[in-house]
Amino acid sequence: MILSQLQLQDLVSQNVVVNPRRQVAVELVSIGLHLDSQFLIYDEHPPEAFTPPLSLRTKTVSYGPGETHILPPMGKVLGCSEERVAMPLNVMAFIQTKGSLARGFLMVHMCDGQVDPGYCGKVTFEIVNHSDFYYKLAPGMPIAQMFFMELSSPVPTGYCGRYQESGTATAMRSPKAG
Repeated sequence: MILSQLQLQDLVSQNVVVNPRRQVAVELVSIGLHLDSQFLIYDEHPPEAFTPPLSLRTKTVSYGPGETHILPPMGKVLGCSEERVAMPLNVMAFIQTKGSLARGFLMVHMCDGQVDPGYCGKVTFEIVNHSDFYYKLAPGMPIAQMFFMELSSPVPTGYCGRYQESGTATAMRSPKAG
């Protein structure tokens, strides 16, 4: 079942979604997410094809108030939400691009738009400009919507993968040696 406004307000009151900069944007059937001030760019381009995931060198770029990151046509960057989430074990979420951005061919999540039960941290966005336009990505701008689904029963243990507790945009990582 997709949660609606009253259940979403309950989740916010339980600190499932917290934004230190502004009031959490509870909408009819989603929670609005805002773009944080740091962006991650892959700074390494291997000369040969590889099988992902692979840990690659990255560069972090931070922006202050009034500054923007320019995303050119066919450009891509990793960003993250201002909001921090702490998912309960009986709920998962999906991320969708804000409709007005999607209509301009700016995509916030290509594939990895799921937030697992038990995940804690900021949500990393894969931002890709499929248009012929140059976009200004500004810290704090509304960028995505998070839709919450209640599970038929809680999972026994939550997410404990390599992206747990992300506090910034997080690049792909090689699996931990086991």
